[in-house]
Amino acid sequence: MENLNDQENKEELEELFKILSNPNRLKIIHILAENDNKEVTVNEISDKIKLTQPATSQHLKILKKSKIVECNKKGNNIYYKINLDTITRRKECIDSLFHKLLNTH
Repeated sequence: MENLNDQENKEELEELFKILSNPNRLKIIHILAENDNKEVTVNEISDKIKLTQPATSQHLKILKKSKIVECNKKGNNIYYKINLDTITRRKECIDSLFHKLLNTH
């Protein structure tokens, strides 16, 4: 388990919570998670969350920059899926935080 005293882990958690605090980005992550890690296009995502394609693309850009999602261009479409390596690492940071919180009482 990662050490939360490490400044890098603290910054990573801060970034993650900031990203997940946006309801549309959280909806995008849910859509990608519900697809059993199959790739999904921007248009499919925007249709499901009732958001314009450009707005959806902006949210995906933020998720991609933080490495929460990864993309693959095929022809004219860009396909997105969850980056399992990043999610696993961030889960370990969250687990460490909650472990520390729960063991202080």
